[in-house]
Amino acid sequence: MAGAGHGRENVEDYIRRQLLKDPDDQSFRTTARGLREFFRILGFIDDSADLIVITYLGLQAAGFVGSPMTGEQITFWRRAIRNMSHDGGDGEESHPYQVLLSLIARKPGISKAKCALALEAKNDSPEELERIISLADLAEERIYKTLRSSRTGVALTKSNWDNAVKVLPKLAEQLRDVVRIGNRGNYRYRIADAPGRADAGPAAPSVAAAGRRAPLRAPRTSRQVTPDTIGRAATAENFDEFAAVRAIDQAAAAEGIRSRRNRLRRHNLLVQRLANRLAAAGGQLFEDPFDVLALFRNVGILGEVKTLDGSEADERDRVWEALAQLLYYQAFLLPPAAGQASVRMVACFERRITENHMRWLNQQNIAVIWENGQGFAGDALATNFLGRYLEELR
Repeated sequence: MAGAGHGRENVEDYIRRQLLKDPDDQSFRTTARGLREFFRILGFIDDSADLIVITYLGLQAAGFVGSPMTGEQITFWRRAIRNMSHDGGDGEESHPYQVLLSLIARKPGISKAKCALALEAKNDSPEELERIISLADLAEERIYKTLRSSRTGVALTKSNWDNAVKVLPKLAEQLRDVVRIGNRGNYRYRIADAPGRADAGPAAPSVAAAGRRAPLRAPRTSRQVTPDTIGRAATAENFDEFAAVRAIDQAAAAEGIRSRRNRLRRHNLLVQRLANRLAAAGGQLFEDPFDVLALFRNVGILGEVKTLDGSEADERDRVWEALAQLLYYQAFLLPPAAGQASVRMVACFERRITENHMRWLNQQNIAVIWENGQGFAGDALATNFLGRYLEELR
C-alpha cells in the first residue's frame, strides 16, 4: 500500500496514476527530491559529485533508526538542525533553523505558510533578516510571486515552497522550540516560553511590547559541568571515529574524517583551557548548547570557541557562526542559574582574527579573545569583560 499523507491505495495503481502527471507534479518524485535536499542541508549526504555519499553525520543519524529516543539522540538532532546550513546564492550560506526562530520571535503568531521564508535568507546578517521579516508582512501569494520574479537562474516551484512550509515548522515543533496555535489549516507559531520545553506555553511578549526583559530559561540539555567534565568529546588519546564508519569506503573518507576529528579535538581542548581559567577565577561552569558559560555572582561570561584553518573564507564563516550563536544563546538558551546576571558575550578563537572582524563583533557587544602562547590575548572590550578573571588581559 502507498500514500502521501492522504488516502491509501494499491502501489501499482498509485504509480500508474502518478505517471500520468507531469514529472514536477508526481508526488513520489517531489518527496524524494525534498528528502534529498533536506539530507543535503543537514549534512547527512554529499551529492556534489556523481555519487551520493553518506557523511559521518548521516551514518550517526542512520544508527538511531529503530532505537528509543534517548537524551543522546535529542542532543544529536538539536545540534544537527541548529547547525544545518543552506546555500542562499552568491556563494553565501545561512542557517535556516536559526533564521526561522528569529523570524517567529520577531513576528509572533506568524502563519505556518510564511515560515518557509526561513529558507530564503542568503546569509545570517541582520540586514538579510530584516529583508525576510519585511517579506513576512506581505500576503503569501504576493511573497511567492515576489520571490519568483527576483530569482536569477533559479526556479522556485510551488512544490518546493510547499515542502519548505512543511519541513521547518515541524522540526521546530518536534524540538519544542515553538508553540503551535490555531486550527488545522490555519496554524500559527510563537516562540516557546522555554525553548526545548514547548509544554511551558508561548513566550512572554517581546521587550518592545512588554517594556521589560522576558525571562530566560534553559533547554533541557543544559547542564552544570566542571573543568574536568567540560568538552570531553574527541579529546581522549584513543578516540577513533572510524569505528562508526562501516557503510562507506573508509579509504576515501579517511582524510575528511581525520580532519574533522582533529578540528573537534582542537576545539574541545581550547574549550577546556578557557574553562579551566574561568573556573580558577571562581566561575561556576555550564555547557550545552553553548561551549561554556561561567557565572560569577552577578556576572556571566558566555563563551563561543572557534578553531581556524588559516583561510580567509574559514575565518569569515567562523565569525558569522560565533555572532549568530552568541546572540541566540543569550536571547533564548541561558540556564535558570544565570538569574539576573549581566551576561557578557565572548568569541574565543585559536588565533587572532582580522581587525575588521573584531570591530564588527564589538559592534554587537561581543568581545574577542584568542590563544597567545600559554594564555589568552584580547581586544579592548575583552579587557573590560574579562580583565578581573584573566590576569593577562588586565
